[in-house]
Amino acid sequence: LWMDNDGPGREGAEKFANKLGAKRCLIVTPKPDQVDPKTNKSPKDANDALRMGLDMNAMLESAEIMPHEQLLKFADFREQVLHEIINPDKYAGVGVTSLPVFTSIIKGFRRGEMTLLTGPTGSGKTTFLGQLSLDFAEQGVNTLWGSFEIKNTRLVSKLLQQFSREPLPIGQPDKLEDLRALSDRFEELPLHFLRFHGSADIDAVIEAMNYAAYVHDVEHIILDNMQFMISRDQMKIGGSSYDKFEMQDIAIAKFRKFATENNVHVT
Repeated sequence: LWMDNDGPGREGAEKFANKLGAKRCLIVTPKPDQVDPKTNKSPKDANDALRMGLDMNAMLESAEIMPHEQLLKFADFREQVLHEIINPDKYAGVGVTSLPVFTSIIKGFRRGEMTLLTGPTGSGKTTFLGQLSLDFAEQGVNTLWGSFEIKNTRLVSKLLQQFSREPLPIGQPDKLEDLRALSDRFEELPLHFLRFHGSADIDAVIEAMNYAAYVHDVEHIILDNMQFMISRDQMKIGGSSYDKFEMQDIAIAKFRKFATENNVHVT
């Protein structure tokens, strides 16, 4: 696999290698001595290497299998570090274009991280998350919704209201065609929804999230909310009893690990 010699390129190569079988794939990365003799810069990709007149066979022969996921050398991510320093905007995360002041504060939602949103009932958490999901989807970010508090039909009604940017024609049969046209535009968004509702087994939820990240390349996952997801039955694991706060800690730890390992953002 020979992809761009930068952070996103390395992430893409790792993603393809994991899908094809990490032990079956070799990753091509330029070595320190494989640089353009005129500019002394490393080639960005195979096309760059060809134009620089570098020894393509030598570069292919120097390709290496992906190392153990928990073992790294500085050389393994050196170029990514340098690229991140030189190009900070590319690592700022996905901004919320509809909330520019908010984006100026948090600098965007980065993949591989987790955001925890808290607030009392009725404070607008679901509405805020809905706005985030629509903003991301309109930017082309594959987004997965897990609504454990309200059913998907009710959730999508709220999302349609936000997406339309004007009141929906509730109780107006003569406006049905306008509503269908709105639904057609909404359906084009890269949004996916989990079937779970109410309490659910956390491991089953993570399994579905893993499938979405693998098959649909989901980049952002929204779970709303923790309180409704966790049931009393889940507070007894392996003969040990946990209170709801301990159970939430366990769930958050699992979701945080998932975000890191799958390079997605979980909110």
